[in-house]
Amino acid sequence: MDIPIHSRLKDLGAQQAVVFARVMELKEGRTRNDQPYLALTLGDLSETLSARIWADSPAFGSARTLQRGDVVKILGLRSNYQGRDQLEIHRIRPVEERDKDLWTPEMVQGPGYDKVQDLFTEVLVFDIETVPVTIDIREMPQTIVKGITEVAQRKEWDIEKVLALNPLFSRVASIAVGSGEDASKDCVLIAPPQEELDRGLPDLPPWVRPMSEKEMLGAFWTLASQAGTIVSFNGRNFDLPFLRTRSSILEQPVFVDLLSQPPYQHSPHLDLYLILTGGGRGTAPMNLDAACYAYGIESPKGAMDGSMVGHAYREKRFGEIAKYNLADVIATRALYQRQRATILDYLE
Repeated sequence: MDIPIHSRLKDLGAQQAVVFARVMELKEGRTRNDQPYLALTLGDLSETLSARIWADSPAFGSARTLQRGDVVKILGLRSNYQGRDQLEIHRIRPVEERDKDLWTPEMVQGPGYDKVQDLFTEVLVFDIETVPVTIDIREMPQTIVKGITEVAQRKEWDIEKVLALNPLFSRVASIAVGSGEDASKDCVLIAPPQEELDRGLPDLPPWVRPMSEKEMLGAFWTLASQAGTIVSFNGRNFDLPFLRTRSSILEQPVFVDLLSQPPYQHSPHLDLYLILTGGGRGTAPMNLDAACYAYGIESPKGAMDGSMVGHAYREKRFGEIAKYNLADVIATRALYQRQRATILDYLE
């Protein structure tokens, strides 16, 4: 009898089948009888499932050689343990050349894989820049205009800043990413207006990759799903909720949960702002610029600041936005490296 081959974990049922997935986590433990077992988390674009492989399983030996991030071919089925679905693995091995027609990187590793696969890193540092979709609020419903105006007056902000900080009224202009270990993977994903993409952007440096906002968001979640740790500065309060909401609006699946963890848990999302403030808001100023000053790190704030990004975007100065965005990632990486030696290595 032919064994069915499923393209998604979500399609796997109670009958034995072949499925392809990515190893998201793998740990070895021991039973009460001191027998080894493997605890795995496997996922694709459709679902994440946990699995355990016991020492007497035929799959134990091959599974023991796997590493986080490996794409694997699995013979197994879906079962239920204490009310939760899990993956029962009968055979498992890394994918091989002969499997290439049975799976696609986009389904297993995420959309935009081909655009960012060279940027995969164990520690991903990121930062975003946002711009209003429009700064003319006169055509909006009056109830919304009233709310925007009240926020602007209360905080003494201009209307553009209020719009730019709200994912319902603005868009992600760029996402700067880099490795927490070195600068070799520094890159800025940038989303100009579609007409500029269609026209082409030949003057951008090679470390800037233009794409649509939806493509950029998919590429970010793909990068985040591959990393063991995602580092931000104030990403819990701003960047990640903004990215998640924009993704939902654009119907881009968010297949990595980086917000449900408690504030005091620093994996997989490590927010350096929460480290500095002890989980609270702190006393002003407690921003990246102030942290860099205290640690003796070069400030990312130069000729441009966040309030100027919208204007630069409208003037099509995308290279300047990318440079400004990347400066925040470079500073965040330096802060991460300093804190790793003095704080982070001692946290649970």
